[in-house]
Amino acid sequence: MVSNPTQLLQTEINRLRGENDTLRSELYNLRSFVTALQSLADAEEKYKTNEDLLRLLSEIVSQTLDLLSAPDGSLLLMDDETGELEFVIVHGSARSLIGRRLKPKEGIAGWVAATGKACMVRDARTDPRFSARMDEESNFRTQSIAAAPLIGNGRVLGVVEVLNTPGDEPFDDLDQALLMLLCRFAGEALANIDDATRQDGLMTPPTFDPSA
Repeated sequence: MVSNPTQLLQTEINRLRGENDTLRSELYNLRSFVTALQSLADAEEKYKTNEDLLRLLSEIVSQTLDLLSAPDGSLLLMDDETGELEFVIVHGSARSLIGRRLKPKEGIAGWVAATGKACMVRDARTDPRFSARMDEESNFRTQSIAAAPLIGNGRVLGVVEVLNTPGDEPFDDLDQALLMLLCRFAGEALANIDDATRQDGLMTPPTFDPSA
């Protein structure tokens, strides 16, 4: 039986359109990634005070959320003395978390900080590393998570978390690669900024509006 050539042609056109959409999306992500890196490259000259550094941290979260098309995210810094992670910047629906702390190795962020490895979880509630404590304290519901360590001068400075990207498959390998690279560059930028902008190994979060 001879296949309908018109139907075969339409199938091929649809396939090519799908591939084109994928390439456009990847190109957009790569351009966003380059823009984020350029901002980080300027950080050492631009950010000199405690408030300026907080703005840099907020920009890191904002750029990461744009890159992965996510509505919620946070940046946690490591307390070198206690091993705790403190929420310093929060974008999205759970800003009440600012100033709260995770115990060492608590939750997926704690696992990322302890291992120095990135992590992507499509359904947080089914992952044994997930801790619901912060969700309960902030009336937030975490669904999907992408997290990566901020590493500078060979040590973990903190963790960036991206939350609740829409869709059944919220994250892919490209998302993970871009997140890891962005956090690595961000970690080095933070490590190279004057230690005077950090207090006792951990940024003391003043009142700060990320949207300002």
